[in-house]
Amino acid sequence: MAETDGTKRRLRKATYKTKFEALLKEYKDVMIIGIDNVGSLQMQKVRIALRGKAVLVMGKNTLMRKIIRDIIEITKDEKLEALSELIRGNMGLVFTSGDSREIRNTITQFKVPAAVKSGTFAPSDVWIQPGPTGLDPGQTGFFQALNIPTKIVKGAIEIQNPVHLIKQAEKVTSSHVALLSKLDLKPFFYGIKVNHIYEDGSVYPV
Repeated sequence: MAETDGTKRRLRKATYKTKFEALLKEYKDVMIIGIDNVGSLQMQKVRIALRGKAVLVMGKNTLMRKIIRDIIEITKDEKLEALSELIRGNMGLVFTSGDSREIRNTITQFKVPAAVKSGTFAPSDVWIQPGPTGLDPGQTGFFQALNIPTKIVKGAIEIQNPVHLIKQAEKVTSSHVALLSKLDLKPFFYGIKVNHIYEDGSVYPV
């Protein structure tokens, strides 16, 4: 069984290698995308939207870099080295010969709301608007601990003024998480990010 599994893995690697090499020859542009906090459903939607325009490729970073190194060694063309250096972290590649702006917009349009997580860094500012919260007066102390002015209206807590709860790049605390959970708010939106564009040996940050 182990031998059979090993044969299957080698076959998959060989198939992937052939596909990857063909894409590098066929397409002039490669977009390097970041996929942190991106779910499988989002990825599927992006793949469908890119059909006929571009090809999204995922895979092990070590394998992609090895394929590129092998190509450089055979062709003696070091242009691909710039692409290899960008293959790190949670990422993927989008091969295209189409309009870069259009492809980028297609990739980044799929975003989903997400709850905050303690210990992460906020990708954007979080504001809480004034108005009723639906929470009972017994939870007033929780708002006071966060220096959020409130009043009781018709037996429920109401926030009096806009609150700048979290600043962009600020670390999210457990208190932030607890409050936003109580208010049933998901303030962040996550999607694929286009970080760089590789074109014939040159790299352009996006």
